[in-house]
Amino acid sequence: MQFSWLVVLLLTSAASCIGFGVAAYRQGLGVKRWGFLALLLGPLTYPLFSTHKRLADVKLLRQGGYKIQC
Repeated sequence: MQFSWLVVLLLTSAASCIGFGVAAYRQGLGVKRWGFLALLLGPLTYPLFSTHKRLADVKLLRQGGYKIQC
C-alpha cells in the first residue's frame, strides 16, 4: 500500500482546523479566522494562536480590570 504524505497533510490540517476553531470559540476569538488559518498552516498555527490569546487577555485586563480565570 502506497503511503501518501498528501493524505496525512490534509488530515492534519483538517484536525487542526477543528481544534483551533473550538479553542478560539472557548477563548472568545474569531472562529472563522483561526479555523481558516489552521486549515492553511496546520499545527504551525499554535504559536500565533497562543500569542494572540495572551495579548487579548492582557488587553482585557487593562481595559476592564477583570481577573482572568482558567
